[in-house]
Amino acid sequence: RVGIIGAGVAGLFTAMLFDYLNEKYPGLNVKYELIEAEKERIGGRLFTYTFPERAGQPKIGLHDYYDVGAMRFPEVDTMKRTFALFNTLGMNHVNPQEQTPQPGDLIPYKFAGPNQPALYNGIQVVQSNGLPALSAATFEVPDIPLTMQNTAASQLIDDQIAYLMAMYKNEGGKVFWNELRKKVDPYSTLEFCETLNFGNRWYDQAASEMVLESLDFDSKAKWWCVEGGAAEIAKRMKAQIKHQDAIMHGKLVTEISYNTADIRNVQVDLKIAEEESVRTYDAVFNSAPLGAMQHMHLEGLNLNWGTKSAIRSLGYGASCKVGIRFRSLWWMSNGLDITGGGQGKTDLPIRCCVYPSYNLYDDRDQPGVLLVSYSWSQEAERIGALIDKKSPEDEHELKALLFHDLARLHSPTRDNERYKELYKIIEDNYLDHYAYDWYKNPRTVGAFAYFGPGQFSNWYSDLTKSDGKHVIIGEAASAHHAWVVGALESAVRGVYQFLWKHSAKSAQAAEATEAYNKNQIPAPFGPIPDEYNRDEDIQLPRDAKVQPEAMPSSTGEFARMQVLMESIRLKQGGDVIDPDKITKAQIIPILDVLKG
Repeated sequence: RVGIIGAGVAGLFTAMLFDYLNEKYPGLNVKYELIEAEKERIGGRLFTYTFPERAGQPKIGLHDYYDVGAMRFPEVDTMKRTFALFNTLGMNHVNPQEQTPQPGDLIPYKFAGPNQPALYNGIQVVQSNGLPALSAATFEVPDIPLTMQNTAASQLIDDQIAYLMAMYKNEGGKVFWNELRKKVDPYSTLEFCETLNFGNRWYDQAASEMVLESLDFDSKAKWWCVEGGAAEIAKRMKAQIKHQDAIMHGKLVTEISYNTADIRNVQVDLKIAEEESVRTYDAVFNSAPLGAMQHMHLEGLNLNWGTKSAIRSLGYGASCKVGIRFRSLWWMSNGLDITGGGQGKTDLPIRCCVYPSYNLYDDRDQPGVLLVSYSWSQEAERIGALIDKKSPEDEHELKALLFHDLARLHSPTRDNERYKELYKIIEDNYLDHYAYDWYKNPRTVGAFAYFGPGQFSNWYSDLTKSDGKHVIIGEAASAHHAWVVGALESAVRGVYQFLWKHSAKSAQAAEATEAYNKNQIPAPFGPIPDEYNRDEDIQLPRDAKVQPEAMPSSTGEFARMQVLMESIRLKQGGDVIDPDKITKAQIIPILDVLKG
């Protein structure tokens, strides 16, 4: 009996994994409950906001929405599991010019297009499909070395990590991950690159995080978005779960602890707000974002210092989005002709304006939605100060800022008459808006995880290690922060750890574990993520005798000895093992392992 905390991507996929394994290995028989704090919504950061009907306004259309969370998916090697999931969910690739897409279909996402404005240092240029490059010379930015003035900001960063990118492509994932985890974390900050690429303090993070982001975020790849919004992914995942009654809403977990009433079969207790009785499980998969996890009482889990530090200290990025519903798609006309999607960029507070790819073929004279502002890091914190939790209520200052920045972004340099003209067009076309600050959500406490300097090499293993009883999953416990694939891969890793835990007692669990070790589990349910080092990151059963014949041989004796050592630490109750308290009975199994 398993408890899964959170019905976001990681939680939903964990349930799907158990459905798959229960069917493939009859007798495994894992029963699960999905425990979701939200009273109605599922999907976590797969959050699509649909504008409501309002009196005196045009009726809501099919595309009157925007993705507050995940919104675009690059078809690159690191995202293969995501697209395998899409295939499992029956999400078809559709060209809207040839047929009408249905909710849940994948349609092309236009990362760049014609006539996209960029405004920095008060200077506006209009790009077509990414050209001209945005360099220091373009915007007359002073104090940049001559050798760099004509180089795009993104290229300056890419040049520094090119050797690691080549390693991933030429030598494979396992070699790459080993190099990244053990040798990489030089650190420098380049304010100019932050300004043009992402946002202030964006590079106040590990070099490893920049490398991972570059692997995932390839603007030259094919990109896709979801007709109807990314929340359709979560809806389809939920629909595939075989036990719909296992999904429980409005259940806020307040405490997790080990139940040692039967030392031979340690269980995990959950306390739920406003519930008198404790829920007891054989294992718990905790997909709560780390900020929300820190709000739980975890003393009863006897977490080691590294795991506690990771939960407390791993960085979470701020992110805000603001979408406006307009009377017409004014950006496609009025002399702007932004007809192919893409994005406008600026150093003004709105930072990034995204022209949706899902309404490119809609009637321009009918209402539509524009993602007016997408910001990260410090800029998100600052614009977030203007966002009300009951948006769009009490956001007059925010509206004025949005109108000004939009008009200025789309106006030629120092052309005040054009600015006034566009401001009036924007103001007259405004119908409604919705703003969202992920840091104000107590269930996320931030938008997505990112490692600070040194954190990947020091804490990644602490966050992903598990004894198979309390398993931390979610994009934070992966190498692909802010992406659906990170949540998926963490779930695969977590289920693998759970199977390890039970493979001493269960022939079916041992068989499934061996299938994972031999890469016999098809996508999206397998294989084990490349970055997961089983020799270093796994912890085996601590409350049952390890039966060597039931254990897959490929993991090595090192992993078994590590489990025995972790068992000693947990029984002693301290953060580290006290050698003076080790008993003869505890040391004999370790000596047996060393002896061969």
